[in-house]
Amino acid sequence: MLINKTLKGRAAKPAGGFTMVETLILILIIGIFCAIASPSWLMFINNHRLKVSVDRAYSLMELARSNAKRDKIAWQTSFKQVGENLQVAVHKAEITPAQVPANQWKNLEHKIKIHTHETTLLKVNENNKATGNKTIRRATFNFRGCAVYNGTDECGQTSLQAKGRLTLFHPDLKNSERCVIVSTILGHKRISQRQRKALDGRYCY
Repeated sequence: MLINKTLKGRAAKPAGGFTMVETLILILIIGIFCAIASPSWLMFINNHRLKVSVDRAYSLMELARSNAKRDKIAWQTSFKQVGENLQVAVHKAEITPAQVPANQWKNLEHKIKIHTHETTLLKVNENNKATGNKTIRRATFNFRGCAVYNGTDECGQTSLQAKGRLTLFHPDLKNSERCVIVSTILGHKRISQRQRKALDGRYCY
């Protein structure tokens, strides 16, 4: 008798879980939250990609300078845009970008591009000449680690074009350029980002 009453009491209680209306409301709330959070998340990811790419570009320029001082010959860091990828290679200056094996060109983060107006690194063609179809940006360091226009130039006896900046940006981020600046003929470098006011017509300095 007692068992029957207990079973009847349990059967009278409503079943647990969500109703259809409650489930739809929950899905709607999640959808609204995702719609609000997605742009901020994408902005965070793209900012991270840009920062990582600039840090890597800085490191690879420093690697070229270090190799030049170690080997007592000129080395360079070359950058080229291939579709949506920016590729970079570190190699001896006597080797032209066209001669660098394909597996030595490494991609920076996806969709990162060179800002052409803000970038002042020397622009050359695949044969390392400042003529013709110039698709390469390069930073060259001589055997003493100085920034030079040509690999055979001595420190202080080179064009001021040996200095310069590489400015990168992500097309989905507005006014967020970051740059690596070869600030002295001696090859010293620093990282900066877009400033509010322009200096000599450029904002990354």
